[in-house]
Amino acid sequence: MNESRSIAPLLLVIFAIFWLLLAINPLYRDVWVAENLILVICITYVVSTYQRSPFSNTSYWLIFLFCILQTIGAHYTYAEVPFGFWVADLLEIERNHYDRLVHLAFGFFLVLPFKETITRTIKFSSYRSELFLLVLVFFGIGSFYEIVEWLYAIFYEQATETADSFLGSQGDIWDAEKDMLLNGLGAWLYLLLFNPKTKC
Repeated sequence: MNESRSIAPLLLVIFAIFWLLLAINPLYRDVWVAENLILVICITYVVSTYQRSPFSNTSYWLIFLFCILQTIGAHYTYAEVPFGFWVADLLEIERNHYDRLVHLAFGFFLVLPFKETITRTIKFSSYRSELFLLVLVFFGIGSFYEIVEWLYAIFYEQATETADSFLGSQGDIWDAEKDMLLNGLGAWLYLLLFNPKTKC
């Protein structure tokens, strides 16, 4: 985390332009607002910590990539992203799996920033305990988000189309459980593939 020059300002500018373009005429404006609330809160945190406790350039790149995927999902809704339909046609499957991709990407792309934040205050006795806690954190975040989706659907139960678009379950009764699994699996895969002891 000792890069002489941070890439964060440039990535923020690029993302802001991308976000503004996709803020124009989203498929469902109310769903777009709901999807972007958490994104705006998280980006505000990342920007506010830039001076006193910056992330590594690798983390900023990973955050940027996830935000791009999330912004696309918010514009179209996760169940109706064109790329997901293209893949579904290619693989001859019925479901648009873009939401699954983003849940996996959430854990994979964001576990390093979480690790950098957590290890500033917590010193782990072993790699295994660090791995266990980080993966558990992403299972917990995934569970929390599924609860938020459920509460949103209850609030908008009269507007069935809005609730269904936000949930994005596409008729899968185990959608929430699969999404939570992918959050934790994504985090575990990143930690497995990349040496967590190596400074970024």
